[in-house]
Amino acid sequence: MATTRVKRVFVSTPDIYSSLKNFLPAGTVTFDISSPLHSFTSEDDLAEDGWRTFPQAIVGFRDESGGIDNISFLVRHRFIAATYRVDGTATRLFVRVYVIPWDLAGSRGELRVRDDDVVSKGCKYLKQLFLRIRTDALLWDGDAASTSSPSYFVSQGPDNRSLLDIYNNLPSPSAEPIKGRIYGLRTKLYQYQRRSVATMMERETNPGTIEHPLYVPMQGMDGRVFYMQPATMEILSELPRVSAVRGGILCEELGTGKTIMILSLILATLNQLPAPEEGIHEERPVLTPLSFRRFQTAEALSARAKISGRKKPKWTDDDDSFPSLTEIILHKCRVDPDHIPWRDAEEQERLEQLRMWKPLMANVPFYFHSPDPPEAPYGRRARQQDTAGPKVMYLTTATLVVVPDNLRRQWANEILKHCTDFLRVLLVDDRRELPDAPALATNYDIVLMSQSRFSQESKKNNMKSLHSLKCSRRPDVSPLLQIRWKRLVVDEGHNTAEKRTEYVIFSKSLSVERRWIVTGTPTTNLLGLSFGAGGELQYPDDDDEMLVEPQRIWNADDREDLRKLGNMLTHFLLMMPFASTSEPKAFASLVASPLFAPSGPYPGDIDVLVQVMSSVMVRHRIEDVESEVQLALLDHKTVLLEMDPFAVKTYNLIQATIAVNIVDSERQHQDYLFHPRNAAHLQELVSNISHVMFWHVVDSGLDERLSNAEIALQNLEARNGTPEDFALIKQAIYHVRLAKDDPVWLALQHHYHVFREVHKIPPSIYDAWCCFPEYARKASPVALLSPAALMEMRSSVTVRPLSSVHKICEYGQAYLEKEQAYREYLRLQDRKKKSSRDRAPADPDKRTQSLDVAARQKAKEKKEEMKREMEAALARLNAAFSGEGDDLPGTAGGPSQRTVQSAMLSLSPIAGIRVGNSKSTKLDYILHDVLTYGMEDKFLIFSESAATLSFIAEAFDLCGVKYLSFSGQHNREERQSMITTFETSELYRVLLLELKHGARGLNLVSASRVIFCEPVWKADVESQAIKRVHRIGQTRNVVHVTTLAIKSTFEEVMVARSRALRENKQEFAKAATDDRTVRDFIEHPAFLPVPSSERLVNIDVPLFDLPPPAPPRPQPVIEIPAGPPKKKRKVVAFAS
Repeated sequence: MATTRVKRVFVSTPDIYSSLKNFLPAGTVTFDISSPLHSFTSEDDLAEDGWRTFPQAIVGFRDESGGIDNISFLVRHRFIAATYRVDGTATRLFVRVYVIPWDLAGSRGELRVRDDDVVSKGCKYLKQLFLRIRTDALLWDGDAASTSSPSYFVSQGPDNRSLLDIYNNLPSPSAEPIKGRIYGLRTKLYQYQRRSVATMMERETNPGTIEHPLYVPMQGMDGRVFYMQPATMEILSELPRVSAVRGGILCEELGTGKTIMILSLILATLNQLPAPEEGIHEERPVLTPLSFRRFQTAEALSARAKISGRKKPKWTDDDDSFPSLTEIILHKCRVDPDHIPWRDAEEQERLEQLRMWKPLMANVPFYFHSPDPPEAPYGRRARQQDTAGPKVMYLTTATLVVVPDNLRRQWANEILKHCTDFLRVLLVDDRRELPDAPALATNYDIVLMSQSRFSQESKKNNMKSLHSLKCSRRPDVSPLLQIRWKRLVVDEGHNTAEKRTEYVIFSKSLSVERRWIVTGTPTTNLLGLSFGAGGELQYPDDDDEMLVEPQRIWNADDREDLRKLGNMLTHFLLMMPFASTSEPKAFASLVASPLFAPSGPYPGDIDVLVQVMSSVMVRHRIEDVESEVQLALLDHKTVLLEMDPFAVKTYNLIQATIAVNIVDSERQHQDYLFHPRNAAHLQELVSNISHVMFWHVVDSGLDERLSNAEIALQNLEARNGTPEDFALIKQAIYHVRLAKDDPVWLALQHHYHVFREVHKIPPSIYDAWCCFPEYARKASPVALLSPAALMEMRSSVTVRPLSSVHKICEYGQAYLEKEQAYREYLRLQDRKKKSSRDRAPADPDKRTQSLDVAARQKAKEKKEEMKREMEAALARLNAAFSGEGDDLPGTAGGPSQRTVQSAMLSLSPIAGIRVGNSKSTKLDYILHDVLTYGMEDKFLIFSESAATLSFIAEAFDLCGVKYLSFSGQHNREERQSMITTFETSELYRVLLLELKHGARGLNLVSASRVIFCEPVWKADVESQAIKRVHRIGQTRNVVHVTTLAIKSTFEEVMVARSRALRENKQEFAKAATDDRTVRDFIEHPAFLPVPSSERLVNIDVPLFDLPPPAPPRPQPVIEIPAGPPKKKRKVVAFAS
């Protein structure tokens, strides 16, 4: 039936399909002739090009490739027209292919209504045919062409561009840079920033239509260009256009000033009023309260009639007089603010003198938005159905800016830094209600709120209650929904990639004219180019470069990135045609899915993605930015360390546990640790191994571990296992016994501290302060004390500097009793919570609570100290912009908070104590770096573990290093205060950051050194963390980034593997344990030998910060004559 329908339609207009000049001459296809051509005879009609018309049915010609039959199908169903010629030897058939456009003039749309099955086959056959069509001129003329350099209609080579390649090579904005000074902006913009702002202004103010990004050009033999949609193979003679998005994604390179670009955009378009939302069934003129009550225009009369119905409302005036000139001016100022500068200070003062300012501010522009008419009922039911009235939507020139919770204060500081007080900003408090909609729409230029506050507003979404003429304040409707916003800006907008979150659903329900996503990494793997070249390690298993690369196959990570990108375009930016209700899956079907064909993308598929991304993304290529502004040199190195011997024993103990599991489970079934169902347990194991490489204590149960290993050996003997397994299990037993028989190692496992070596301490004092049992103290070749004990000792003696040895020993015994009582309390608490099946090692991050008895008091003191410093820092920041404050309070000293101690303290028997290396080589490297460079540079120290940061903080407290800690343990206000204090204060030299809380969005250019306590697998997270300091505003010439890793462990493998993946532009697995190379290394446990070489760094700092001894003064020499003058004089020397 479908064929009959198509045939009937095609037959009705035969002339347009015989005129080849209306088609695109694509090229030539050749076939070798091995049998008589019964279907190709001289009786076929001559076509316009002088060749014979290709027959619609082929009989008797054998073509194993099926190409002839496919051409016949495409000709029969009007996808192409074709002509043919047989060479003189009757051994080759030449076929000219002409592409018929679907928008062919005179076709009356019949080419768009073909049967679905015909279209599906036609699409398949066209793709196959286009790959065979050659565009050689000799072939087009019917002569044999040379095959040395053939040319084809579509590209034949593999297109191996990845999503990251596309992103990094998007064309830079070409708009003419915005010129002149932007009123209200303090900061001078770079040229590339001016181009970006100009591009954003163009997209906002001159949207119109753009060339449809889903179509790619295809050139014919005669130079004409048609346009093809590769997914559907729809071919058009004219490129269609589509409505442009009024907004997009600002995804400039990390650290290039995206915040100041947005602020510049806001200031440059400050007085522009958005247009009412377009309505299909009604006009929506802009009104003001004055025009609605007093004007006699058609719009005002229509609006009053719409509201009043049959009854005349009480608030309408009875007279029909015309409005006064003052009322007209007040109306014009509010509906056309871009052309009337009433915001200028002089004009505002003048209006206030004329008593017109308050009426002007109260005259808020608005429009009526009627609900869509019901589709269903007709007749009486339709007449009886109650229809809701229109809702009032207030127009505003303001921009709604939604930022991550931890960036709200930073945005406020950036506004203060870059903008004058001309800009009116509402910093929305998380606990206060928003102003009424009219006030919110009128009194502010920026409404700045956190994502959590925005999500709170999403719960007030009773849109139906807006369709009533009540007061603007409604408890069940957010004021945000009552305003037609000029612009919505979402910072770190990759969060908009999840379409089902309240956050995205609510943002979609807002009435917004212009929408912008601001992010340096739109999706997980779009990292940009400037994230650091990394260290010197090379992955040992790199394959040699292939001469001919195969077609790249897009993988699951690409699919996830495209899903997120599609959600941004469809559900936040509302980009057409993806946001069309008739094609809700347009992005997936027309852009994403074609890229995942088993053989790779078809020619043009990747070009479509490039065009889509270019149409919404604003991004400069890194070379264009660097031509104008040179960022600091990035020195990224990886330092490979060896572990302390005690840490090696802990590491080998965990390796022994893995070995026992591998051998005893026979590497199969669910007992096997690496079974797919044990992914969570494997992640926990890897986390524990990572903690060991910094410092970690294991749970008790060594006897059980040893028993399990011996049972595994017996089972192995019973089943006659392999020699490799015997060697592995025997090594495991050896290392468990080695740890079990070491009294010092056992003593270390009972205290969650990183112990340090102590020198020049009197033995009796050491015995009194050390928490080890006597046999462990005697077995240790050096004195070992916890940082908490050393700090308590220092504190006690500083207060009472003349304490005797006996008294200091009493202080130590009291401290140990207090520590023991606190540990007993924690043990009882754990016993209450412990379940019968909970045998897993304790979470290291939760065990940090036992670091110090006085931890809470120390945290309280830290808060008070930071509060004082923040107040002084804010005073300096405000004074910097006002030009005042030379006498403002300064900071409280240097990076070590060194203070002059009394002379009595130097007489203490422990004044000469020196603190040496700790049992963590990573901790010592960090401490050495901070003590070496901390006077000149500030540090950011990142770790995935809160426990690791606690160990570092403990060491800094001991050595007097001033630091701040940015983690999830602090509330939002505290974290915001920390950033402001760290950036403006010279007191704090180090900021400790949990990677998941501090890697994104923060501006920390006062620091110039970054240390990662462990390798970061996710490249986008590492890139974001580095960009906190490596960005515009960095004043140092070099930014130093150090990644710490332990030799011969999976950390070294992970660093090398990550390097190889980046250099080869390959995708990362979601987790390190998902990568086969890393997983294989963990799955084959190897035991580390005790390190014999010297440590890379050594720590030697005094426990007491005493002033250096004064140099000896020269002794005065006094000459005293004795008796009468003699030939020789006697010289007497007196002591000073």
